[in-house]
Amino acid sequence: MLRRLLYDAKIRDAIYQIALLGGDNAERQRLLTRFGFVVENWLGIMSRTKKITAFTASYSQASVIFPYLMVAPAYFAGKMQLGGMMQTASAFSSVQGALSFFVSTYRTLAEWQAVVARLDGFEQGIAAAKALADNSSSIRPVAAADDSAIALNDLLLTLPNGKPLVEASGFNLRSGQRTLVTGPSGSGKSTLFRAIAGIWPFGKGTIAIPKGASLMMLPQRPYFPVGSLASAITYPSKDETYSAAQLGEVLKLVGLPALVARLGEEGHWNRTLSLGEQQRLGIARALLHTPQYLFLDEATASLDEPSEALLYRLIVEKMPQTTIVSIGHRSTLEAFHQREVSLVRSGDRFTIGDKERPVAAT
Repeated sequence: MLRRLLYDAKIRDAIYQIALLGGDNAERQRLLTRFGFVVENWLGIMSRTKKITAFTASYSQASVIFPYLMVAPAYFAGKMQLGGMMQTASAFSSVQGALSFFVSTYRTLAEWQAVVARLDGFEQGIAAAKALADNSSSIRPVAAADDSAIALNDLLLTLPNGKPLVEASGFNLRSGQRTLVTGPSGSGKSTLFRAIAGIWPFGKGTIAIPKGASLMMLPQRPYFPVGSLASAITYPSKDETYSAAQLGEVLKLVGLPALVARLGEEGHWNRTLSLGEQQRLGIARALLHTPQYLFLDEATASLDEPSEALLYRLIVEKMPQTTIVSIGHRSTLEAFHQREVSLVRSGDRFTIGDKERPVAAT
C-alpha cells in the first residue's frame, strides 16, 4: 500500500515530464499492472473467505442434524422416546460447542496472527535500528575538542551492504573557510554530507563537530512543507520567528521580488515553483537562519552561471563568518571558494586525504 502511494506521488510530481514525453500509455500500462495486483490480492482474499465460510457454515449446519441422524434408527425402532432423542441432541450440542472453538474462531485467530506478525516485524525493525546505533563499528559523532573545525577521523563510509565508498582520515573543514568538494558522480559526495549531518550510520570512524554548532544542509531539491510561503521559507522555525519585512527583504535579495506579495498564500511550493526558484528559496532560508556551517549539495545547479555567481556573492557578503562547503561540477565555482578537495578513486573506494589545492578566493 505504501509503495503504491509513493508511486502515485511520484507520478504527480513528474506529470509534466510524462506529458512532454508522451508517456501516458506507458504509465497507464504500469498503473493497470499495479491495479491488477490489487485485484489479484482481493480475489485471493475472497477465495480464502469463501472456503472458510463454506467449511464453517457446513460444519455448523451438519452439527445440527448429525445427532438426530444417529439416534433416528433407535427412535423409529421404538427403542427410544422422543424426549430421549431430544436429550441426546442437546447433550451432543453442548459437547460439539465446546469442541468447536477453533473452528468457529479460526477467522479471528487468523486476523490476530496477522496483526502480531506486523507488530513483530515492527519490533524487529526497531531492534535493528537500535543495534545499528549501538554498534561500535558505526559512525560516531563526537564533540570536537577544537571549536575551529569539523574533523573526520579514521572515517570510512560504506553502502548499506558494507561495500566501501569513501575513506576520509584526518580531513578537516576549517571554521570560516569556503571549501569546494568535487569528484565524479557516484563518488559519495552527498553521502559524506549526510554522514556529517548524522543521518548516515553505515561505516566506521568519528566525526568531531564543535559543541553547539549549527549546521544546515541545502540539497539540490530543497524541501518545503505544504502551507504558506512564509512557513516554507522559515522552515523548520515557526512563522513568527521572522517578520514579514525580513522575509520580503530576503526574497528580494535572492531575486524573487514577485513572491513578496504571496507570503501568506497557501500552496504546495515544491510543485508550484520551478526548481530554480526553489533553489533561490533555499538560499533565502539559509540567509535567514545564518548557520555556522552551510553545506550546499549542488544547491544552485539549476540556475544559470550569472545567477549562481550572484547568489554565491550574496552568501559571502551576508554570512562572512559562516563555513561554506559546496558540492559542484562547474569550474566557475572555484572563484568563490578558498580551497578545493577532490574525491579520487583508490582501489575499491574514493579518498579525499590530501587532495587539496588552494584556490583564489573572491
